[in-house]
Amino acid sequence: MLQKIRENTSGWIVWTIVGLIIFAMTFFGIEQYFQTRIETYAAKIESPPDWWRGAPREGALGRLARAFVWETHEVSQQQFRERFDRFREQARQRMGEAYDPDQVESLESKRLVLDGLVDETILEIAARRDGIAAEPGAITKAIREVDGITVDGEFIGNDAYRIWLQSRGLTAASFEALIARQILVSTMPDAVAQTGFIGDAELERLLSLQQETRDLRFLELAPPALPPLEDEQAALAAWHAANPQRYSTEETVTINYVELDAATLEVAGEPSEAELRERYERERGRFGTEEERIVSHILVEVPADADAAAVEAARAKAAELAAQARAPGADFAALAAANSDDLGSREQGGELGSIGKGVFPKAFEEAVYALAEGEVSEPVRTDMGWHVVKLTRLVPGTVQPFEAVRAQLLAEHAETERERLFNDRSGALVDAILREPNSLAAVAREQGLALNSAGPFGRMQGSGIAALEAVRAAAFSRGQKDDRQVSDPIEVGPNHVVVIQVTDHAPSVLRPLEEVIDQVRADLQADRREKAARAAAEALHARARAGEPLEALAAEVGGVVQQSSGVFRQAGLPDAAIVREGFRLLPQEEGKPADVGLAALGDGRYALVVATGRKPGELEGLGPEVRAQIRAQVARMRGDMEREAFVKALRGQFEITIAEERL
Repeated sequence: MLQKIRENTSGWIVWTIVGLIIFAMTFFGIEQYFQTRIETYAAKIESPPDWWRGAPREGALGRLARAFVWETHEVSQQQFRERFDRFREQARQRMGEAYDPDQVESLESKRLVLDGLVDETILEIAARRDGIAAEPGAITKAIREVDGITVDGEFIGNDAYRIWLQSRGLTAASFEALIARQILVSTMPDAVAQTGFIGDAELERLLSLQQETRDLRFLELAPPALPPLEDEQAALAAWHAANPQRYSTEETVTINYVELDAATLEVAGEPSEAELRERYERERGRFGTEEERIVSHILVEVPADADAAAVEAARAKAAELAAQARAPGADFAALAAANSDDLGSREQGGELGSIGKGVFPKAFEEAVYALAEGEVSEPVRTDMGWHVVKLTRLVPGTVQPFEAVRAQLLAEHAETERERLFNDRSGALVDAILREPNSLAAVAREQGLALNSAGPFGRMQGSGIAALEAVRAAAFSRGQKDDRQVSDPIEVGPNHVVVIQVTDHAPSVLRPLEEVIDQVRADLQADRREKAARAAAEALHARARAGEPLEALAAEVGGVVQQSSGVFRQAGLPDAAIVREGFRLLPQEEGKPADVGLAALGDGRYALVVATGRKPGELEGLGPEVRAQIRAQVARMRGDMEREAFVKALRGQFEITIAEERL
């Protein structure tokens, strides 16, 4: 490679490239170039660094930049699985008996969920890149808007809040971090969505169109009678041969399988009392509640880039408020309500709730953890301005005694042992497969596992173990169907694997015409009817557009020209397809040929449509409240469109790699 570089470049260029290569090998270790990395991401998001947003993407320099300076973020398979599990459960609750597992488990649904995770990751990266942060007041306000944390607009209280968190496996700090991330992800698109608006003239035009009515004339066309087939048997045979996918049997397989599940493994013996106590002492932090600091603050806002005089003036005001807050009998909540610039917490007297570590700016956090209960801090500077912080309540952490958690420790020991046994057994299982790649029965005997069977089942649906998509995918792989090799362990759950071997494969075959002749005849007739109806309707449509009156065509086909007056856009009568076509047409003008449309009504029926008149919408009856409501709806729709366009444009700044095979 160096020889090619020398032959094709010269001077400082070659030395720059060589220097980069030497630096890379020195800094990252030459062994990195000879190691194979196993990728496990569901999606990978790459972008130039903040300090070089214009970094090249293509060519030799682009490859070097992407290898050594571009930033990489990944959406893990675990993140995807957790989000998709929630999506599946929501779909099941929403659809009830209509729940279709094949539809929900489709690749399109999985891509939809993964795209949402990618968008969230990109928005978080962009927000942090552009210096957007979640302020304490905004986090508190968002938390208090969560259903269940407020009742009738009132906060449920700190004790009930702690119970609410514990019931969901959350701590105050982790929940605040989650809310902070949601704020980061939504800030920019929400700001873009708020730019959606509609002007007065545009609103009037929209309202007029919405209230517009039309007079319609239409002629419904019945499907024509079909002539008999000259050679029905030949036609049926030709249709049967041309559409094999409709009349073929489903491809199926039958498998043998073994399972290794940590949950079913038996653990021999129990740990001693000393071992349990040792584990308790080592992990006692898990058996209690975290210390909670309930905090209120007053914000004196000042921009991060303000001049020294403005900063000092704000500091002086904050210091004065701090002094007032320390005075005997001072009402901190009243001071905050009257003076704080934090709109999110001001109405609650500056209360921020429980503060966890790693969520708020460092200076703010340090001030909180330096206070004793009831103390008020000196002014603290953050990007938002100066904060006066009060520790309104300190809830000490608690630790459960050993006796109270002994049963839990025993259960955890058993779980740990089962996991260790599973790791040992799964390793031995893999070794056995390598020794006996052609006989799952031999593997099962050696490992003392029950040999089970399942099937026949198809690619899209099965029962028992075959209900698992991962098992079906492995069973229909080439190595299984054709080579009949024992599969690698298939992970179907935490510490739960299945190994399969196909014992029978029935390929999809075209069923004889005699078996499906009734279905073939019905399908052929339906196709003939649809094509004949379409051809006849299009022929009449062409004649109508050429100037033939609808009445003449109606007499020919034995139909009746009908008329509907004052039809609105949203009308369901006449047929909705006729209404849509009528509003698409130009209204008929005297002395000019009519603009005739063709509406498909379904079941082989069509209609010729003419708009004979148009009446602009009457807006006098629409009061200010109705107009304001419609304006807000349209602005919201436009804002949503702007939000989607913004996220789409933002995605264009990143290189996104999707690993569909891991979904």
